[in-house]
Amino acid sequence: MADTRHCHKPRCDWISLDNIRGLQDVPPLLPNPEVSGIGVILGFSLAAYLTLGLLILHYVTVHDPHRINSRGNEYTNTLDRDLLAFLRSVIVWTPSRRFEYAMEKSVLILSDLQLVTGLAILVSGYSQLNCAISAYHWQIVVYVAWFSSFTFLSAMAFLEGYFQTNSNMRIIRLCSMVILASLLIVALLPTGSQNWLDLVDEGGGFYPGLPTVCYFEQLVLNTYTHGGPKVWSMAVSVLVVGLSYIRSGIRLLDPTAEFSRQYFRARPGLYVKRLLYFLERRAGSKGARAFIWQIPYLVSFAAFVSTRVAFDIVESMLLEVIWLSFAIAWGTIKLYDTRASAGYNTDGEDMGANPEVLEENTWSFGQTLPLVLLLLPIMSMVQAYLDNDAKAQAITHKAAPSSKEATFSATSAPAELSSIKVGDNNDDSSNPRNSMPCSVFPCNRHQSLQFPCTCLACDGTFVDIDSPPPLPPRSPYRSAPFYHPGFSTPELPKYPYAHFIAYPWYKDQIFLLVLQILIVAALALYLLNAVSNFLGLSFFLRNRLFLIWILGMLPLGMFLHLVFWYVACWIVHWAGIEEWLLKNRTESSGEWLPRWRRITLGKTVYWCLRMLLIAGILLFTFFTSVELAGPLSLDI
Repeated sequence: MADTRHCHKPRCDWISLDNIRGLQDVPPLLPNPEVSGIGVILGFSLAAYLTLGLLILHYVTVHDPHRINSRGNEYTNTLDRDLLAFLRSVIVWTPSRRFEYAMEKSVLILSDLQLVTGLAILVSGYSQLNCAISAYHWQIVVYVAWFSSFTFLSAMAFLEGYFQTNSNMRIIRLCSMVILASLLIVALLPTGSQNWLDLVDEGGGFYPGLPTVCYFEQLVLNTYTHGGPKVWSMAVSVLVVGLSYIRSGIRLLDPTAEFSRQYFRARPGLYVKRLLYFLERRAGSKGARAFIWQIPYLVSFAAFVSTRVAFDIVESMLLEVIWLSFAIAWGTIKLYDTRASAGYNTDGEDMGANPEVLEENTWSFGQTLPLVLLLLPIMSMVQAYLDNDAKAQAITHKAAPSSKEATFSATSAPAELSSIKVGDNNDDSSNPRNSMPCSVFPCNRHQSLQFPCTCLACDGTFVDIDSPPPLPPRSPYRSAPFYHPGFSTPELPKYPYAHFIAYPWYKDQIFLLVLQILIVAALALYLLNAVSNFLGLSFFLRNRLFLIWILGMLPLGMFLHLVFWYVACWIVHWAGIEEWLLKNRTESSGEWLPRWRRITLGKTVYWCLRMLLIAGILLFTFFTSVELAGPLSLDI
């Protein structure tokens, strides 16, 4: 509870004014260490960063990309599967079952910590409304609750498997999510006022000491907003929070995301595949008319591939980690920028440190306690590793190896790639209502640069790409040649367009889009800190640079990437250098060599060209966006 000398009846007669410049008798900004003290802020921030670090460690070492719901339906995100297979092949250390158990318990502990943190700071803020908690302190409450809530959501995503077997705990978490989301959304509403911490001169002055309860009363008045950036930022923030909690709730009830994939991906994809199949048959027919159908077919296929890449990334746990990192960084920057604004005067000019508010930086018992309490989750994590349940898990795991491991070791022996080939199913694939995978035929040894035909992995295991075991090896590269006999052009994957994750061009598309997301997020954080501290999310959603980049240049860059790959097939075939680019050194000597000694000059050139293409697309999209946005590209 706040100090009684800070608790006074709020005066809200100014809320009916369109412009509050020169407002008289403004309450001063007084310190409130219980909300924005240095120890409180550090304690909440470090807890969020500790959770983020643990979730990243959990993802790299323990996370299982294979999911199964209560009805037995399975789903594996191929991006997570292949990325984790690569990372775990590089990392020599293999976590024990005891470590996995302790990691899961630790994530559960920290998720509860973030839930309690978010609820505590919001309840503390609401309890001080009648004591005229200032807009400045309410903003801090909102941002602490912001990244605490998103950290909690991400932890829930990582614990989907745990809650599948603990339905009672799942119901409790769902109820907690509803409460936390409701409190946070209501807390965001007053931040849309044109007078709210007005450093951009939208409503006539910067008055951080004005009571927050007055802004709640202003919600029903015409003076609340005139459609400026503040209300857009608030609306976007509410939308982001609402959609994030709805998505997390759906995934908690259905970890395979069967519902969302059915209505947002599978059903629309069925119509798109029928269209592609129609264009494929027209473009594959004989005569001059087939050439006319080539361009719409290639453009449609490129759009289909880019959309599938976007869906794979959106459904992956990798994006969850990226989004959590961005949300925490965003909340941290906004939080500390808000604390720095205490030194601004009513005209928005920085006057240096506010001597009154400096009291919040004093280390007292109330500020030291939150940092000391951070030892509790750390001790709980250590205890989770050392307790008897974790030891029992390890003993059981060693004593009774799973049948999956035995099966995997029996089927993961190297296969002669010359004996198998990925091909088309000549009987069933022509039926647009049939979505069964294609057959397997003999094929060559070498990975291809082309857009090969569809379906199963060429690794001798005959494992369906979309239904692998929990921790499978990475998807093999396609092994068909550039051109099949009778074809004069690169052959694209055929209907029913099974998953493309094993194709190198598809992997590069995913890598390109992930890099684009990271660059956009990094630039957004940089501009948030350097350009506009208080406009919020609407600054980026209404900014010409970001609109051109995200809506125009980013899709164009992905299309150009596929075009370059397609043209490269022609060049490689014409030059006859496929063998030189793809042949491994082991194939000529017949003896096993370490990975680094298998690299040939051709392989080096091949990988360098792939990476140069991705780097070139990134530079092209960024600098073209800046050029098209104009010299005032940061204006709204």
